[in-house]
Amino acid sequence: MASDILDVFNIKEETRVQPKKHARSENDFGTSGKKKKHALSRELYNLIGTNLPPVAVEKGFKFKDKINSGKASPWVWAPFKNGARSDELELHHWVKGPITETEEEKPYAFEKYNTSLDIPHFSEEEYTNTLKDLSEDWDYEETKYLFDLARDFDLRWAVIYDRYEFSNDKQRTLEDLKERLYKVSAKVLNSNPDGTRDVGLIKSLEAFDKNQEIERKQYLNRLIHRAPTEIAEEESLVIEARKFELAAKKMLMERAQLLQLLDSPQSSASIEQYNSSQGLTQLYNSLMTVDKSKKRKPEVPVPPQLGPNAIPHTQQIQQAQQNQLMRQRQGRKMSSVSQKMFGGKQEISQQQAQSEVWQLLQSKLTEEEMEVYGLRFHDEKLQPGVFIRSQKLSTFKPAVQAKVVETLNELGISVKPTLPTAKVCGKFDQLLQGIATLIDLKKQTDKVSGEVALIKSQKGIE
Repeated sequence: MASDILDVFNIKEETRVQPKKHARSENDFGTSGKKKKHALSRELYNLIGTNLPPVAVEKGFKFKDKINSGKASPWVWAPFKNGARSDELELHHWVKGPITETEEEKPYAFEKYNTSLDIPHFSEEEYTNTLKDLSEDWDYEETKYLFDLARDFDLRWAVIYDRYEFSNDKQRTLEDLKERLYKVSAKVLNSNPDGTRDVGLIKSLEAFDKNQEIERKQYLNRLIHRAPTEIAEEESLVIEARKFELAAKKMLMERAQLLQLLDSPQSSASIEQYNSSQGLTQLYNSLMTVDKSKKRKPEVPVPPQLGPNAIPHTQQIQQAQQNQLMRQRQGRKMSSVSQKMFGGKQEISQQQAQSEVWQLLQSKLTEEEMEVYGLRFHDEKLQPGVFIRSQKLSTFKPAVQAKVVETLNELGISVKPTLPTAKVCGKFDQLLQGIATLIDLKKQTDKVSGEVALIKSQKGIE
């Protein structure tokens, strides 16, 4: 196999490295019978060819650590003193390496962990001059005893209260001990010079209130000893409170939407720009854009931005409702309304006037003949394929659709038009849009009236 590979690469057999043959010595006869051990098999070794491995491969794992043949480091039995002790006791320990004179003068390594609180000190004379007026119920000996306990037990109040056994008949509570220590400490710190006075610490000591601490512990005690029924009742109250918050947010959002629908600023612009067909086309496009934006519900309630002349009136409400009822496929409705507003004059858009088909139909047929033959010029883009007019009717959400069907049944009108002509489908779609708008307004009115009744009942107004 190795020779085949050499032939492919046009390498001669003579270029391979041949192992040197050496004559057998007499000592080799004893080991000739033994099998030679190789790390690789002969077939795999022949595949290597002239590319011998650069380094020897060794196993990475070790079953036995190598013995350190270096010089052992010396250990010295050295003395030391703990600076936290006051009796100058000298102890010994083993230290690695030779110890110099500078290392002997170093402090004990664990001495830095022996810390204590800096509790103020005072003498009997200072107590008589400045601290005696704080409380007549305490004397110098008992106050000194309290400060010594606080210093011995690092201000651990549970241990201090347990070990407090002053020889008098007065029973001291834990709050009494705290109040006495904090007040005396604040007074002593206030008597220090201005340069060494800690204002923040003094304020925190003076802020301790004994009565508030007692009330806090009583409240925690009552909280721990609650019955399971009380815990369940509190959890249910929390859930109800969250429900009320969500309902209030939803009501605010719906109120903002209703105000945006009913209250709109008065328009002071002139209508002369809408006398032409181009102006009417721009008005139609702007109304359709507003209609699409109103259909999208905002994520957060936004209060309506009203101007100083923003007074709700009937005309503005009707205009807002008409804007919602407009859809993109009702292009001819806009042109027919414009004909009624401007004396029955027939105006068409510039795009329709440029159409050769429209000009040809207009020159050959009258409007009545086009209506008889069912000829229409579609402004909107039609979908490909065959469809029926009833497919273009408006659809609503399942909840709203059920209410619309119920209203149609009450009016005695079928869900689908019996004779779906173009005019019938247009009027039927307007009817569906009007019913949906009235249902939405009724829903908003019921919610607002319920909110008003709730506020009146809370304020006691009949």
